Amino acid sequence: MADMYAIFGSLILIGISYPALLTAWWLLFPEKVEIARIRISEKPKKSFGLGILAGAIAAIPTVILFTLPTQFTQVLGWIWLVLVLGAASLGAAGIAAEIGLRLNWRNDGNFQSLGAFIRGAGILELASAFPIIGWLLFIPVGTLVALGGAVHAIFKKKDKEGPTETAAK
Repeated sequence: MADMYAIFGSLILIGISYPALLTAWWLLFPEKVEIARIRISEKPKKSFGLGILAGAIAAIPTVILFTLPTQFTQVLGWIWLVLVLGAASLGAAGIAAEIGLRLNWRNDGNFQSLGAFIRGAGILELASAFPIIGWLLFIPVGTLVALGGAVHAIFKKKDKEGPTETAAK
């Protein structure tokens, strides 16, 4: 019985913490999340392709580090995996922001931006939890799209021109 409570409690904790993680990314790095959101919403196929490329490139050191026999290299492998998945969660915050914007648009702008974002994060999480389709289609494709958007956002250089200089051109 205690095992059931532990499993149920863990699932509840994960269910609460995922939207909180995405909200933390959105609040801590609003520019990067916005760049990822724009990239994912305007060019989802390119984001998916970049996600596949980044995932394949990231898989090489991960496999090498995990197959080496020392514990130190395996710890490095776990650190590398956490960094890659952390980048993907930054892109997932961009997806949640886009879902929140579209949800707010469908509701005639009645939500505040934080409320719309949290609702978007919740919808993203619940779509991932849907049996079979969510697990085997939505999570892998969404993770690759999010990774592609995040890689684009992380490596995109800031515009050196201000808004007034761009408008004057």
